[in-house]
Amino acid sequence: MPYIVGTSLPSTLEMSAGSVRSSISTTTSTSEALLVTLDKDDFRSVNYQVQAVQGTNYNTTTINVVHDGTNAYMSEFGTINEPVGISTFSTDISAGNLRLLGYPASNSSTTFKVVFTAIK
Repeated sequence: MPYIVGTSLPSTLEMSAGSVRSSISTTTSTSEALLVTLDKDDFRSVNYQVQAVQGTNYNTTTINVVHDGTNAYMSEFGTINEPVGISTFSTDISAGNLRLLGYPASNSSTTFKVVFTAIK
């Protein structure tokens, strides 16, 4: 079985047609949380796999996004909330960047882990 050995693994895998990356962020507010930002000129579409954890509440969801340079369009699917939903999501384009935003349902500490594939 193939495996990777080492103490430091890269958080980005660059390929000719795109990139695979990851991010982790934590917030203690119900305010908008910036989860991922990408230069809109570098990538046209993105597939995000998101995990959100808040205490003993766990969520996972998949979000697909494509943009036309001005507007971002998203489809969220495959969502699992255990036992309750703890966040909603949106995307937009701001200051030349394609952004994934999270909106926690409570002020409790919420950690977002995102693995995403961005396509040029």
